[in-house]
Amino acid sequence: MSESTKTYHILLVHCRYRLPGGEDAVFAAERALLESHGHKVFVYERSNAEGGASRLLLPLRAVFSLRTMRDIRTLIRRHHIDLVHVHNTLLVISPSVFTACRLAGVPVVQTLHNFRLFCPNGILLRDGHVCEDCPRRSLLCAVRHGCYRGSRAQSAVCAAIYAFHRLLGTYRHVNLIALTPFDRDKLLEFNARRPVFDPARLYVRPNGVDDTDLPLPWAARDNCIVMAGRLEELKGVRTALEAWKLLGPDAPRLIVAGTGPLEDWMHRHAPGTVTFVGQLPHRELAALLARCQAVLCPSLCYESFALVPAEAHAAGTPALVSDLGNVGAAVREGVDGLHFAPGDAASLADAVRRLAKLGPTLDLPAIRRDALQAYGRQTGYRRLIEIYQQILGDAHKAPASGGTL
Repeated sequence: MSESTKTYHILLVHCRYRLPGGEDAVFAAERALLESHGHKVFVYERSNAEGGASRLLLPLRAVFSLRTMRDIRTLIRRHHIDLVHVHNTLLVISPSVFTACRLAGVPVVQTLHNFRLFCPNGILLRDGHVCEDCPRRSLLCAVRHGCYRGSRAQSAVCAAIYAFHRLLGTYRHVNLIALTPFDRDKLLEFNARRPVFDPARLYVRPNGVDDTDLPLPWAARDNCIVMAGRLEELKGVRTALEAWKLLGPDAPRLIVAGTGPLEDWMHRHAPGTVTFVGQLPHRELAALLARCQAVLCPSLCYESFALVPAEAHAAGTPALVSDLGNVGAAVREGVDGLHFAPGDAASLADAVRRLAKLGPTLDLPAIRRDALQAYGRQTGYRRLIEIYQQILGDAHKAPASGGTL
């Protein structure tokens, strides 16, 4: 069997947070993608909702879990695993999964869905602003400010995990996948200050999006803009509502899809031109993105992967985005969307007005074509297998060859 068609035994590892999130969806999609191409996929999945008396020992086990060590080594041996692909280890799985792989002599790769290697909060955000204190100074900054879930105690646990494994050099043996070139560049910048991982083991591969029908022409689209995601401070939802107040009664309708801690506040303060539709099934959300004039991403943080703009672009829909981090990098000004200053309601309102003139001139089929070329499922699969092949080849070499592609 040729290398391009070779099938692998892959062990996927993931720890689910208490509340479902995007990482869970990506994990499920990756599993389905690998299985659809004939690979034998095994899963080690746990949840931070695990209860009982064992929760008393969770802080220690979050740093290093002997159970994870035993479980992973058993699965590797039983199923003749070729490669282990990790998505999340926080909290109950712990980075001991990487030690288990090293002891078993099996290569391991982790997809980095956030910046937690350098920031216990994972999103490089504090008090509504981008913060890089932890990567530039010390993980203790997160403890001092209670950055993880607003708790100094929980922040201390999270900081201890990464401080301990820095001392062990755990991540120097782990292959890493960044979701975007922006993430890669930030990780390399931070790593140059405080070496944590081997830069030669860092790869880039974005999350995938589904193929779509040909886009609706501009004139056939609803006079609305969609904001989809978790309704919380870091997503810039306050900026969105303030902008729609500035736009007045003639504004295109803003459709808000999602739930979150600011949901009640938004209902109380939204003008009449804003409609709330709650958390939508993915199929319904995709249909909404395909018939609106634009999606809105007013994020105040770097984000990890700009999924909503990518899914919108795959439907030929432009995006209005904060000129910041991955959401900003996801848009080519005047080609597939517009930028505005993060946190600036007046700048956002101006972008909405500019969209009314720009929209009819956009090449919507080209937006879709470019997005599918960059983020389509099959493109993502080919890139993933390229990474696997290089890692499996490099597992028999020293040192690892360059991976920052």
